[in-house]
Amino acid sequence: MNASNKQTKLLIISNVASWLVLVSFFVFGFSTENKNTFDILTAKRINIVNEDGTTVIAIANKQHIAPPVFNGTEYPLELADGRKYMAGMIFFNQEGDEMGGLIFNSFKLPDGRIAGVGHLSFDRYKDNQVINLEYKENVNGVSSGLTFYDRPADGSFPKSLDLSKEYFFSGSLSEKRKQEIKDTLATMKANKAFGLDRLFLGSQNEIPQLSMKDTFGNERIRLFIDSTNTAKLLFFDKDGIIVQEISPQQK
Repeated sequence: MNASNKQTKLLIISNVASWLVLVSFFVFGFSTENKNTFDILTAKRINIVNEDGTTVIAIANKQHIAPPVFNGTEYPLELADGRKYMAGMIFFNQEGDEMGGLIFNSFKLPDGRIAGVGHLSFDRYKDNQVINLEYKENVNGVSSGLTFYDRPADGSFPKSLDLSKEYFFSGSLSEKRKQEIKDTLATMKANKAFGLDRLFLGSQNEIPQLSMKDTFGNERIRLFIDSTNTAKLLFFDKDGIIVQEISPQQK
């Protein structure tokens, strides 16, 4: 074999080897999962996403907490019951709509009072929360417990967010339009479009209790232990008047 044939053969072998390396890189480099292990990960926000890039969990400090999102619309944090003061994680469904979260914070106010919230909730599809576990401390005292809600899931909640966003964040809104929005929201509330809390199990200002409401939001049953450590069961009519009380003292 002459020198020219040797060079040609070496060139062919070199090209084949290069192609094999390149193909292996694309096949194995992109098909295997990229897994990393960290002892400590420091971040201001972490988005957990689906394969299509849709965020399903957003973990953040209070400066980067995720705002409410429905039907592709992002709403101001101010419409989310004090969320702008909270750190935590917000949950989203596969369509990108919010469906609950875990938020928390506590701090001392200038007047010395304590304010605190720890809140874990899950939302019904296209609606607000249907269950939450919450600790809350404010001017009204301390409450902790589990609350269940009935929600219509008929699109009223996203509509109320649209109206509230327009009312509070539109720069040039006429007084007529403002009144129209207020009237619409009032009608929606009167028609139970936002749903109702139906059951609470927890403690309010050191009074453990179980409370149940009717479909109009009126408390009808309350089982509790009062400040004298006496167990009581109260029944209410639709106007909130006690119609029957059961306690150990009764014969």
